[in-house]
Order: sequence, then C-alpha cells, then structure tokens
Amino acid sequence: MLPIGNALGAIGLTANAISVIGVLLAFPAAWGFYEGRFHLAFFFMLGSGLCDMLDGAVARARGGGGTKFGAALDSTLDRYGEGVVFGGILLGLARSDASLLLLATALLAGVASFLVSYVRARAEGLGLSCEVGILERPERVVLLLILGLVGSPAMPWVLGIIAVLAHITFLQRLHHVHRLTASQPLESSLDAEESRRA
Repeated sequence: MLPIGNALGAIGLTANAISVIGVLLAFPAAWGFYEGRFHLAFFFMLGSGLCDMLDGAVARARGGGGTKFGAALDSTLDRYGEGVVFGGILLGLARSDASLLLLATALLAGVASFLVSYVRARAEGLGLSCEVGILERPERVVLLLILGLVGSPAMPWVLGIIAVLAHITFLQRLHHVHRLTASQPLESSLDAEESRRA
C-alpha cells in the first residue's frame, strides 16, 4: 500500500479524505446488497476496503502516522460504513421476505461487528492494546466481499459465520481486557463517570 499511498499523497490527497471516500463507497455497496446486485456491492466494498488500508499509507507518506483526530475519524467512519452495509443487507432481506432466522442472523452479525470494535475502542481509551480475536475488521470485509462474489446462496453462510465468530471475538476481547484490568481501580472519579455513561 505504501507506494500507492505515496502517489496519492503526492497529488494532494490526505488520509482524512481517503477515509471519507471509503465511507462514501459503502453507500452504493449497501444499495447493491439491498437490490440484490451483488457484483455491484462487491465492486464498491472492494473500493471501500482499499480506502481503509490506504488512509494509513497516505498519512505515512505525508510525513508521519497521522493525527489523533485522523485516527478518531477513521475509526468512526469505519463503523459508519459497516453499519450502512449491514443495514443494506438487512433491508434487502426484509424486502425479499427472508425468514425470521436469516433476518435475526443479519442483525446479530451487525451488532457483534460493532461490539468487536467498541471493546477495542474502550480498551484503548484505558491505555490498553486490544488487537486480539479471530474475526477483526479485515476478515469481516473479506467475508462481505465473498458475499458480493457468490450472491444470495452465500447469504446464510456469510452472515452466520460473521454472527458467530464476531461474538466469539467480542468475548475474546472482553476477556483480554478483564485479564489486564480486573484488579485495577479506575484512576479517578472522571474515569468512573465516563465508564458509567459509556
């Protein structure tokens, strides 16, 4: 990714701009899933996933690892795009009169995907590294790309795999945080208040 990042940085694109382009590409991907136009969904999911990999490369090409705001923006827009895509899948299934089981599986896949990211964000807010688990974002993107390539026959399998493995990953990360922090008190009343509100 670094040579491409260098080229994009040379023409003036910033890492934040790449992050924004990535989330914008998630909308036509979601529409493709909604309409059952899976190859279209694949194409835009691929573009969105590439942007997710390139924003960091562009930040490094422009002289560093990016800014704190850029990191927050990237993470937030990743969640936004993922939510839009799962929303498109869920609405498409509802439109096609899919079974309640498949609808519930799609919902659980989306919820678990958010939980995986949320636990990592909360851990990093406590100063902990939490890059553990069997189904992180890159693997979820790959599974959604497979869904785009194969189409409807893969829907129960892809959503089922994401729903199960993302919940396992969520529990792995929660266990990891518990193992590191179970005996540690919150450092201040402000931390306690932030934890309660979260």
